[in-house]
Formats: sequence, C-alpha cells, structure tokens
Amino acid sequence: MFNKKLIMNDLKNNLSPKRYKHSLLVGKYAKKLAKKYNIDEETAYLTGITHDIAKEFSEEKTNYYKEKYNIKNDNYKTIHADIGSFYVKEKYNFTEDMAEAIRYHTRGGLNMSMLDKIILVSDKIGRKNLTEEGKKLKKLAFENIDLALLKYLESLKEKLESNGKIPDKVTLLLIDNLKKQTNNF
Repeated sequence: MFNKKLIMNDLKNNLSPKRYKHSLLVGKYAKKLAKKYNIDEETAYLTGITHDIAKEFSEEKTNYYKEKYNIKNDNYKTIHADIGSFYVKEKYNFTEDMAEAIRYHTRGGLNMSMLDKIILVSDKIGRKNLTEEGKKLKKLAFENIDLALLKYLESLKEKLESNGKIPDKVTLLLIDNLKKQTNNF
C-alpha cells in the first residue's frame, strides 16, 4: 500500500543521522504501543518513522511548504508537524488519520485518536538515552497511554512556564480533558 523504499530514502535524505535514528526508534515504540492498544502496527510504525520528516527542512523549503499548504503557524519548534502532515499525505498517500497524528505530535490536539496519542508519546520515549523521567513515561505508556500523555503534557507546561512562555491553548485544554478522563486531579 505504501512505498516503504521511497519513505526510507526520503528519511535518509531529509534527516541528519541523529534524527534518522530517533525516527526509527519512534517507529519501533509506535509499533509496540499499537500492538498493546490494538491498532494497526504498520500504520503506527510508518507514522512514527515519518513524524519528523519536515523537521530539518531548510528555511527556504519550510517557507515554500508553509505557503503551499497555507500554514499559519509561525512557531519554528512546531511548524514541522504541520508541514509534515500535509507532506506525507501528498508524497506517500498517507491517510488523514496518519497525517493528523503527525500534526499532533508536538502539542497534542482535542479529541486525539489512539494513533495520535501513540505517536506523541512515542516521540518522547523514542530516544537513545532516556532520562529517569523518560523511563517512567515509557513504563507508564504501556500501562495507560492517557496518563502517560497527561504526565508528559504537564511536564511540558511546567517547563514552558518556568522559561516565561505560555503553553499552547489547545495543549492546556487537552491537559484539562485528560485530567477529567483519568480522574487525576
């Protein structure tokens, strides 16, 4: 269904060796979490390995796709997720669900699907040298994906606020929703 050879070549050509290895780890954990939560493992794997496909685009290429896809996001840390979501649909014929998971992997979104949650959490645990907090998050992800997502987003919120930054409005709403779902007040 999907041209894996094309995808792997693009990953190698568009990503640094470090980002490429990270992407493969994200795919690995996405596949494992997909198995745990009963969703299609191949879909999760392909979405995971391509989640950062646009992360290291040049400024020129980023601006080109920003204009092409009419993207309003000006945050250099998250724009790759928006561009990547359009890019994978156009270039690899990914489904809307796969594209949405890529779009949401940086800041979350309201009404996230299981695939969305898996890709966001896999991005955080798909690292070679996990911190103690990362190891706890990884363990929690295999026990309760919603709690893992909540813990990650709360730590992100704290980090941003300690640096004088305001978390994304959608992220804050997602935290509130997850607290209600998990009864974690």
